[in-house]
Amino acid sequence: MALYGPKVRSVGSASRPLTANGSHNFKRDYFVSKATSGDVRAHYIDLEHESTGSGDTLRVRGIADGTLVATGGTVNAIHATGRVASGKTVSGALNAIRATLEVAGTTPTPGGTLAALQLDSNIVTGWTAGANDAFIRVSQSGAGTLDNFLNFEAESGCLDGTNGTYSTADGYIKIRVAGNAMRIPYFAGTD
Repeated sequence: MALYGPKVRSVGSASRPLTANGSHNFKRDYFVSKATSGDVRAHYIDLEHESTGSGDTLRVRGIADGTLVATGGTVNAIHATGRVASGKTVSGALNAIRATLEVAGTTPTPGGTLAALQLDSNIVTGWTAGANDAFIRVSQSGAGTLDNFLNFEAESGCLDGTNGTYSTADGYIKIRVAGNAMRIPYFAGTD
């Protein structure tokens, strides 16, 4: 069945959105998998681009459109939780978010700028940045904590485990630790 037009299904509109005045889930689906093998997915979406156009397979926006929005809380455009239920175990991997860059073919040269994850900002000129504003924020909400920020499974093209001989940094990446300004140095060239 061929469907044409700018949208196939829509709920509400910009001028007449569905409205909630308290805690509410506008949509919630419940699924259970009892499979002993294979992959089960609650939602699977493919969007193939076959010409010169661009776009998103999924676009979500969490819009703060008021004063003192999220007082004592958060607004998240996406909140993904990978959860291990009480008393249960995992023998493989469980990820709250998995981003995979895939390039298919035999000897591909896809061109462009490729990344498994792009962090971007779209901020107007003249804004006032807060001291804690950043591309990535790390927090530990539970009583238990994670001890590693990154886990490289093995040395690869982006990780060289050989000894370095650097002494003077060529620059640094600005970070904050426990509210304090800190720096991660980086070095030009190779050993």
